[in-house]
Amino acid sequence: MEHWALSLPEVDATLESAHGPLSDDEQRQLIEAHKAVDNARTARWMLGFSLEVVRRRRLYRGDGTRTWEQYLAQEHDGLSTSEADRLQKTWRLAQAVQKELGRPAPDSHMRKLEPYAQRTSDEQAAAAYKALYWAHQEQGHRLVAKQVQQRVSKAVEAAKGVSDPIERTRAVTAAWAVTPDEPVPAQRTDKGRSEAPASATDPIDAALRLLHAAREAIEGAAENKRAREGRSEDHARFQQEAIRRIGRVLAKVKVEGEFIPDAEIVG
Repeated sequence: MEHWALSLPEVDATLESAHGPLSDDEQRQLIEAHKAVDNARTARWMLGFSLEVVRRRRLYRGDGTRTWEQYLAQEHDGLSTSEADRLQKTWRLAQAVQKELGRPAPDSHMRKLEPYAQRTSDEQAAAAYKALYWAHQEQGHRLVAKQVQQRVSKAVEAAKGVSDPIERTRAVTAAWAVTPDEPVPAQRTDKGRSEAPASATDPIDAALRLLHAAREAIEGAAENKRAREGRSEDHARFQQEAIRRIGRVLAKVKVEGEFIPDAEIVG
């Protein structure tokens, strides 16, 4: 907890005390809170790495008699050998994705992406995942495991019967570039409910999609450690003020509508 620089407030914030854009301190606390998710995902593939080290060096033997299965039962709360094997096979892919994307991906996404990596490489699969991830972010939508599976299935299908490794990689890569028929899912609210589809003609809806994508991009960029190390304090203050200025301007925007009798209400 001290490492994350987080602390619970003595009194919960209310609508009256917490309003408008986040302050610099609030933004910092939010970023720190999000690190817990990234840490958990990183720890997942690091577990696979550590298991491979223990197995290949036979560190599990203890007094010289303990077996691999006994080690998993005693030291990893009964982790099955099949799950341990899967973690050892997939940690390189998860690591490659984290390096490419700048943040760890959900374990469920990695399980769906694995067949693609098996037919190409971890690095190529990571680059493809990054492109798919940001394509959804730019549309203001969250990428889900089902969509990763759908794209992988189409790519893998194209490689059936192709024995040459180079040709197989080309076939998989070409198929991956084809957009699936599955539509991008509706955005989800904080309560986990799908929102009503945005209007195709209302410019406010189009602008909101762009704003959502911009917000996600800025949040992701703010967590980029490499960029932060090369950024001066003056430049960071300039960027922070620019972001807050945009927030203040948007907070003054008033959206109006006309009453339409007998209009269908979606909710």
